[in-house]
Amino acid sequence: MTEPWTSLKLIEWTSGHFEKKGIPNPRLDAELLLAHVLKCKRVDLYVGFEKTVSEKHLSEFKTLIERRAKREPLQYIIGETEFWGLKIKVTPDVLIPRPETELLVEEALKFPMAVEILDIGTGSGCIAIALAKHLPDSKIVATDISKEALEIAKENAEAHGVADRIEFVASDIASILPGARLRPTPPNPPSVRSDGMNPILAHGKFDLIVSNPPYIPTSEFPDLQPEVRDFEPRKALDGGKAGLEVIGKILQEAPDFLKEGGRLLMEVGEGQAERIKKDFPCEIRKDYNGVERLIILIKN
Repeated sequence: MTEPWTSLKLIEWTSGHFEKKGIPNPRLDAELLLAHVLKCKRVDLYVGFEKTVSEKHLSEFKTLIERRAKREPLQYIIGETEFWGLKIKVTPDVLIPRPETELLVEEALKFPMAVEILDIGTGSGCIAIALAKHLPDSKIVATDISKEALEIAKENAEAHGVADRIEFVASDIASILPGARLRPTPPNPPSVRSDGMNPILAHGKFDLIVSNPPYIPTSEFPDLQPEVRDFEPRKALDGGKAGLEVIGKILQEAPDFLKEGGRLLMEVGEGQAERIKKDFPCEIRKDYNGVERLIILIKN
């Protein structure tokens, strides 16, 4: 093409290219990628739609187009996403925060007496950080089995000025729960402090436990969108045969870590809430799409 590439022409061409590749929201993705390259807001793309894009920016944009065309998630390409009005850094080491997970934060904030909070499987730290921003008296322990994820979570906490109130602990589900006290302690595990005390156990019991655990059944992975199946960390998604493996562990044992009147808030997959309610006395909340997405267990 001999004519210069303007913002509008680039958006239109890229939108068509993405549509052919079967990418959802092709025009939005094209706009967000170009705005990222030009370091401007989306609206600025149209304010200066006839402005010629430089060769340097064209080259950068082409690289991003190729990555997205291979179904790499937009959020990983840009390096961030928004959650609860906060910019959250994301990499392939962490799950990309979903809008439906904001329901968990919304319900947690209805319990203003929550001071001691445990976040199981913190990932990017989005839930813990959102709670810390809105509950200034809170002290939060955020755990994850992935050390790489915890580094991202720490960066996000520092960026939002709440790192001093969140203790990040490398720990899997088993070492968090009470049953772990009966297991032999491996030498120098990452979740044990220099004084030998597990930092989670050192906090005693919590007012609130929150978790967005893995809950996708293993059998469903072949049918997932390529963005999820091929790029996001599987250990943050795979919930075992019925998707309830980790959920079951948390439901059975985590209440022992709750104070009287304390609450467990946990995100679950579609169709799982009613199955859980048959065995556990819990409340159910629907997400913004009408899916039963959140279970609330109150210890009394």
